Amino acid sequence: MKPSLLERPVVDARLKAIGEISVGVARELRSPLLGISSAAQLLRFRVKDDPIIEKNVGRILREVERLNNLVAALLEYGRPDSIHLEPGDPDVVWDEVLENQRGLFESRALLLHRARAEPPARCAIDPAQLARVFINLLVNATDAAPEGTDVTLESRMTSDGRWRCRLHNDGASIPADVLPRVFELFFSTKPGGTGIGLALCQRIIEEHAGTIALESAPEAGVAATVTLPAIPRHAKGA
Repeated sequence: MKPSLLERPVVDARLKAIGEISVGVARELRSPLLGISSAAQLLRFRVKDDPIIEKNVGRILREVERLNNLVAALLEYGRPDSIHLEPGDPDVVWDEVLENQRGLFESRALLLHRARAEPPARCAIDPAQLARVFINLLVNATDAAPEGTDVTLESRMTSDGRWRCRLHNDGASIPADVLPRVFELFFSTKPGGTGIGLALCQRIIEEHAGTIALESAPEAGVAATVTLPAIPRHAKGA
């Protein structure tokens, strides 16, 4: 449920506070992680022929990389780029994302079925920010899709004048007790996941005055749905 107009200032203040904490934690982690990585690399250089040390140095460096990814995600969430809305077609953003991410489908032999909104939508969008959302959703969908299966992306205009896209894969369903939490900051069921990606997606879509949701049911896979308000055709400049 979206917050009411009265609740929105409280939500915005909370998100701002979370963002400031995220940036502060990230900055505090960067220096010790660099020190740990440097020490591990030096140890690997000084002791070259001990397989036990090599194995454990490798483990240290993998964990450092994982934490560095978390630091990057915290900074991304805590210091978001300013949004700059302009008239555009969100399906065109999808076109560019799909072209640049073809390897996601080829590596798993996935077949994409695509349907575009007709007539094309015209929405107030920030193409770069919207692309970040679409990439995140696409990576999640292709990771979850069983090899050799279909992924469906359907866009259409709704009766109330909104652009709506639905990205569906035939992967394992999300448990009912997990589904309500998927957009929570720092919540993730993926091994090594930061729990920031979907929370960031939600914030970007809300800044577009849109909505984002995940749907899942046993034997029905997972679907991500994004809606954005369209610019009325009679509006000036539309």
